[in-house]
Amino acid sequence: MTAMEQAQALLDELLQAARNGTIIPVRLPGQLEAIQEQLAKAKEERKAEESKPPVDTETFLKEQAYFIGHAIHELRTPMTSIRGYADMLSNAAMGPLNDMQKQFVDTVRTNSKRMEGLLSDVSDMNKLRAGTLRANEKMDMFKNIAMMVEKQTQPLAEQLNRKLVFDIPQGLPILNTDGELLAKAITKLVENALRYQQQENGEVTVRASSEGNQLIIKVEDNGIGMTPEEVAQLGTIYFRSDDELVRSYKGSGLGIPVAYGIIRLLNGTINVQSEKGKGTTFTITLAGMT
Repeated sequence: MTAMEQAQALLDELLQAARNGTIIPVRLPGQLEAIQEQLAKAKEERKAEESKPPVDTETFLKEQAYFIGHAIHELRTPMTSIRGYADMLSNAAMGPLNDMQKQFVDTVRTNSKRMEGLLSDVSDMNKLRAGTLRANEKMDMFKNIAMMVEKQTQPLAEQLNRKLVFDIPQGLPILNTDGELLAKAITKLVENALRYQQQENGEVTVRASSEGNQLIIKVEDNGIGMTPEEVAQLGTIYFRSDDELVRSYKGSGLGIPVAYGIIRLLNGTINVQSEKGKGTTFTITLAGMT
């Protein structure tokens, strides 16, 4: 059985469980990651067939995009239900829970939230690769976008006991962009910066400045940093550093590629400077309105 056929079989099994109401929340992240792993293997198998007669790449990408899009659509409905019931059970109005019950509910909520994030990343990457992700451009100020990022990332900073600073001055260029997509890309950079930090003095700063009519956004941290080889791999789908701290967090290797893809979609550029043990700075450049 090929990797794609294995992925289809795993998906069929998961969808059948969802339809029957027998889906097990704590197993969902592992099940979806197994599907993701088989899709990655399918991609490698395709590369290994270079010696064979050429195939219609466009057709293959469309079929893969449909497959992933269908999977995400089918999984989101039961995930929403699971998350909703878990939130309801944790509400004091539903009655007291003992310590073990609280632990079980927290586990369901944590895994549901992680699954929702993974589904979102897979969906965005699928659309980016298929060229179907569309930017809803409109006039916006970066201050508003930064506020969205802060709202999304401040709870994580507090949870990890990190210092999160936003340095957004007045007078920055006005943007004609999709503020929600830009906020999503920056949020992914900030979340990584918050996680991969030393516990004692972890700090992440989001700052903005202008050069002529260009907006310069920097996400700076004093975390574990990266080697030149790791920097070169950034943006590669599924790539994750072998650093012990990075591996201690469960991840899909899709966050940075999605961020890179969104920045390119918004006609921006992104560069990174990093040194192992001394931190990382991502620099995003966007053109302001003329």
